[in-house]
Amino acid sequence: MKKIGKILSVCVVLFMLAANPVFSFDLKLGDLQEGIKDFSEGIASSLPFYSTMGLNWSDAYIGQLFGLPPRFGVGASIGFVTMGSGMFNDLLGLFIDDFEMPNLNIGLPLPAYAFEARIGGIILPFDIGIKYGAFDTSKLGWEELLSGFGLDYMMFGVDFRYPLLDFKLMRFSVGLGYNLVKGGVSTKLGTGFSFDFENGSDKYLLSMSDLGLGIELQTNVLELKAQVSFPLFIVTPYAGMGVGIGWSKAGYYADSKFTFKKNGVDQNLEDLEKVLFDLFEIDTVTNEGFGYMANNTKMNMRFFGGISVNLFLFKLDVTLMYNFINFGATIGLRFQL
Repeated sequence: MKKIGKILSVCVVLFMLAANPVFSFDLKLGDLQEGIKDFSEGIASSLPFYSTMGLNWSDAYIGQLFGLPPRFGVGASIGFVTMGSGMFNDLLGLFIDDFEMPNLNIGLPLPAYAFEARIGGIILPFDIGIKYGAFDTSKLGWEELLSGFGLDYMMFGVDFRYPLLDFKLMRFSVGLGYNLVKGGVSTKLGTGFSFDFENGSDKYLLSMSDLGLGIELQTNVLELKAQVSFPLFIVTPYAGMGVGIGWSKAGYYADSKFTFKKNGVDQNLEDLEKVLFDLFEIDTVTNEGFGYMANNTKMNMRFFGGISVNLFLFKLDVTLMYNFINFGATIGLRFQL
């Protein structure tokens, strides 16, 4: 089964899990299913907002690619958004006795970074931006150092902006953007675990050895946005808003060698697949484990704004973001003509 990681700051959570795997052995598969559905609902509100980090450049429109000078820019940004810790408490509390995230008043900060580029339009007044950021511990050779813990995430985005107003001291544009975030966390526990459950008079026992666990997340966001900026000599203040729809999913997998018994008699993979789907809606079963994904679609609105400092051919950008539930901040540096 494929190895999946999660988003960067939940690294702390799963590192704790890898270092101290104290499991609740009265865990029921039904509880796990409900937990991941609730987790998906929370993710549907927060992860699309996370995906909009980056490409929030101070200039509402950068000009024509083949102008004098040609208009383009390249750079990078880093920052965070907050996410409520309650959803992680509820889910990971199913696996770990007395688990509780640190109580941070601002919420759980999830960091990210992205490389960014934007080019001006050709003939028509528009510009196009693209961003990309990724992190994967499996490609860094850190498995032994992290005691079987794995983390990865990938962020990608692209947008198209068209200026409705383009004056010397004010620019106003509207645009359409697409953002993708996917990733997860995983840990290899090297221990055993078992589930027992009933269906009528039948009693089932699912025993797992050399256990690995993972959480996976993904969101796709389509967003309409508007932005105004005021290009002054040294600084450029700006503000904007976006309204979008996010298609998000969250799930788990258990990666293990296993045996499955019905009333004490060994059963095959097909039997396990049917029982887990009929009783718990678990929709992925292979020779290497099982998993489940919950899907969620939700509308999202956000506000963003900030200021850039113009340093000749470079711009230092600070952005604040807010969506009624979470907030975030980024800082970026870019070369821009």
